[in-house]
Amino acid sequence: MCTVSWVHHEGGYRLFSNRDEKRTRKPALPPAVQAQRGVRFLAPIDGDAGGSWIGVNQFGLSLCLLNRYQDDASMMGAGPWTSRGRLILELMDAATTREARDRVAAADLAAYRPFTLLALEPGCPARLLHWTGRECRLLDDAEREMPLTSSSFDLPGVLAARGEHFARLRAEHGRIDETLLRRFHSSHLPSASAYSTCMHREDAQTVSFTAISVSPDGIHLAYRPNAPCIDGPAEVLSL
Repeated sequence: MCTVSWVHHEGGYRLFSNRDEKRTRKPALPPAVQAQRGVRFLAPIDGDAGGSWIGVNQFGLSLCLLNRYQDDASMMGAGPWTSRGRLILELMDAATTREARDRVAAADLAAYRPFTLLALEPGCPARLLHWTGRECRLLDDAEREMPLTSSSFDLPGVLAARGEHFARLRAEHGRIDETLLRRFHSSHLPSASAYSTCMHREDAQTVSFTAISVSPDGIHLAYRPNAPCIDGPAEVLSL
């Protein structure tokens, strides 16, 4: 369960992610500098399955994965499954969004439950790959799909609530920029609930906030192991 947004700027972009999880899951390991086939990257690690949901590498390529709960029903009874988050780590040596997309599209995905993969690089539109459990759907210009949201609870209602709130913020602010996106990710509108971007339910909540910055000045990942509404310092790593 996640909400993901991004904005491009000259020479780079900023990417933001709220991670929503069950309260019973283990805490994630904080991000660290890692390497995949000699390519350095930054990514937090899931405490249960050992994969990740977001990462950025030395080429300025960012990948982010969201679960497609709306397609899970078609996969019930199958398995065993490979963690979807393992794909992020496997792909972190890709140099471009096209390479990452092509590698996933050519892979045997039958062992993975449905997901959406976002890929970003400087100077190019966002790319999306949707694995429905039956087929891959590719979108090479996904700018109009922003923000992305996944939820295991009332997905149509969550999509509507967060989409309407984002549209209202954009109308008030007049443009999409980092300020707007940070407001959106910390928002409790219409209330602190399953429908707010900063999500709070009895059994689940927003457990972390990640901000990636890619620019000619460097590549940075800021990670907060709690909800955006909770004050506290972020751990910042750079490549």
